[in-house]
Amino acid sequence: MAGNPSTVIVLGPSPDSYYVGYGRRHYAENMSTSFMDHAKTALNISFSLWISVSKTAQTWIDYNVATTNFHFNDDLNQDIRDHLSGANGKAAAEFVSFPDSEDPSHYFVKCKNQGAWNAVLPDYFIQQLSKMQREVADFDIGIKGMLFGKGKTNISLFQTGFQANFDEEDITSEDHPLYKVLLEFGQPNEGWCIQHGSTLCFYDSQFFYLKFKKPQENTIQMRWNLPSHIAAKLEELKEIAQKPEEQIALMQENQSWQQVAMMRINAQMNTTNALANLMQQGSLNILAAASGGTIVERPRW
Repeated sequence: MAGNPSTVIVLGPSPDSYYVGYGRRHYAENMSTSFMDHAKTALNISFSLWISVSKTAQTWIDYNVATTNFHFNDDLNQDIRDHLSGANGKAAAEFVSFPDSEDPSHYFVKCKNQGAWNAVLPDYFIQQLSKMQREVADFDIGIKGMLFGKGKTNISLFQTGFQANFDEEDITSEDHPLYKVLLEFGQPNEGWCIQHGSTLCFYDSQFFYLKFKKPQENTIQMRWNLPSHIAAKLEELKEIAQKPEEQIALMQENQSWQQVAMMRINAQMNTTNALANLMQQGSLNILAAASGGTIVERPRW
């Protein structure tokens, strides 16, 4: 991973509000206090699979794929908290995003269970989702999330592609940067999908950072159009990341996080195996009781 540093872009509510990370280092300006604190202490660029922020950027969620932990602002809406933890009857979340709305209760969540999602959104988006449910085959199974931009602009993410809906009062020309890049990757039968970790901009629809990938392929193609000062910060970080000492430090840091991920996976496997053994023994005991005898397990030779 040291030879291919990760990029994280978060666009805040105005041009002077942003987070840009590359490799081990980042620049951040005028984000919420809670997010700035998180960026300084706990945000790992290589293992942050996605970050979602609300229009005001006061609400935010960061997902660390190594630990599978969600990090978020202290006053996050309780319904969203329940989705993140899978508590109080809410299906556990895989991905969460926020629309162009100042209401902190608005969100879209793709759940871990296949076919499960939930949305609390302005009426326009609810009507759009209802229409797609009727018209898109296997919509519930295929939906992987939504990205929201300025006004009504949004992109529905699917396992085998994406569907863009533009705010016609804002995006009026085929020369619009977002329209052009989505047209490039949205050709029929090409199969490009948009990955979690992509972002649109709430204050100006021409700005975005998108990651495209085809199912069953490892190559990710990135396209972005950023405000000039943010693009300059990204280039500065890329130059820093080329230094040998930075590459070595990034490799060591990533190895440490990979160990964290492996410890978590091993712990989950042990728990799963223990549960399977417990269930198997329970089944054997039930069978023994039903037959009035004793079940003896014999190893296979």
